Amino acid sequence: MKRSLIYIWLVGLMFASCDLNINDDPNYPGNSSITTDLEFPAVQNYIAATSCDIMFNYAGFFAQYFEQMPEANQFNVLAELSISESNQTIDRAYRNLYAGALQDIEDIKSKTDNTADLFAATVMRAFCFQLLVDNMSDAPYTDALNGNAQPTWDDGETIYKGVLAELDAAEEALANSSDQMTMTDMIFSQDIEQWKGYANALRLRMYLRMYDADNSVQSKITELVADNNFFTGDVKLDIYADESGNRSPFYASYYELGTGNHVAAHPLVSYMNETADPRIEYAISKAAATNSYVGQFCGAKVDLASWRKSAGSDWKNVDVSAINYSLFDDSGVSRPGFLFTQAELQFFIAEVESRFNNDNVAAKAAYEAAIAADFSARGISGADDFLAQDIVNWDKNTDKQKLIGMQKWVALFYMDNMEAWSEIRRTGYPELSSYTAKQIYDDPTLYTPGDLVLNYRSSLDNQNSLMKRMYYPLKARQLNQNTPDASGYYGGTPVWWDVN
Repeated sequence: MKRSLIYIWLVGLMFASCDLNINDDPNYPGNSSITTDLEFPAVQNYIAATSCDIMFNYAGFFAQYFEQMPEANQFNVLAELSISESNQTIDRAYRNLYAGALQDIEDIKSKTDNTADLFAATVMRAFCFQLLVDNMSDAPYTDALNGNAQPTWDDGETIYKGVLAELDAAEEALANSSDQMTMTDMIFSQDIEQWKGYANALRLRMYLRMYDADNSVQSKITELVADNNFFTGDVKLDIYADESGNRSPFYASYYELGTGNHVAAHPLVSYMNETADPRIEYAISKAAATNSYVGQFCGAKVDLASWRKSAGSDWKNVDVSAINYSLFDDSGVSRPGFLFTQAELQFFIAEVESRFNNDNVAAKAAYEAAIAADFSARGISGADDFLAQDIVNWDKNTDKQKLIGMQKWVALFYMDNMEAWSEIRRTGYPELSSYTAKQIYDDPTLYTPGDLVLNYRSSLDNQNSLMKRMYYPLKARQLNQNTPDASGYYGGTPVWWDVN
């Protein structure tokens, strides 16, 4: 079984690198003879190669987890938010989702009427479109994946409501049958109850994103939490090993190839230091010069040397904390690809219980369960001692939504960077500092640990903004005349649900 999974992963990577039109059949050799049993693992691998690798990388910069290592330059455009369509930052993710995962799901739908298999495929399809909307706001949806070479692009609200309706219809069909899953399933091992729980968690995530733009979904949010029919554990692909071609996606892309580009950003390190958080050792190394955790100001790599030199410090020996791709216990090579963590789910529940239900007891229980789940997922001990500190203790903090938001931001670090970026945009936590990076560098007392800081060098149209959305793919612009005109927006323009 292990060998077959590795083979499927290699096939997935091969097609992920192809330059495919999103509306073309991928034209696999012998496509008509490939069974759904083989195609569904490919769907899951395409998605992992997107959210746990490509999006994981750039969202890590936007969530102010990552910064560009001073000695390297590969991700300067991400650190300095100087991204444009010509950089093709999202192009490979776009191909993975459309020509890979979504096209395979369409093929599965054409080959089976098994309602359990179709439900699981629909859940994966909903997640794909959630990712696309959260990145670009618009995407081809109603007119895509049907052989049309020039699909129209739908607005994000239409897509969100459309896939949520698809989930409801697929679950209703499942409820009226006795079907069991037959497809190979690398996430839940064909446990359809877990798939239902995952679908409900996706609904909760999407309805919470929709809420500020459409308050009518509040009843759906509270009903989901009241029913409490969610997945257990984490939603993850735990299939990777220390074998060539089968290593964890982010590790394989950014460490195995010999690149060293990521250091920890100042906001994350400052907050974890302030809260004495033992999870800081997970994926962050101590700076060698000081044997301490030191974060770098976002977008200030070029300027920091002159700042330090002008201050008379020994600026050449100043060191910052690197991102440890191998993790503190060398498990990065086989680290799972996380698609939805139990910690994120429990933080959502805590928010709903506090914000909508005014149930402090239930909210506290979910908040503490979220932190315990994150400590456990990372293999870190000490959750109870951590929660006993006033600075993160539920009972000692009056602003519950901020506390949830800050700890969710920490819990999503290096677990699901894409969702962290989305949650920052939705909730406004962490908050944005009113001081520039240079002002904080000159006078650290001005800074509240954990506050985000405007990238010191930034090419955003709105210089008072963090990154709000991704640009459309260059390949879509070149191949599809219906790709929306982007002249009226840049990275500082919010996606449809980001109305705050």
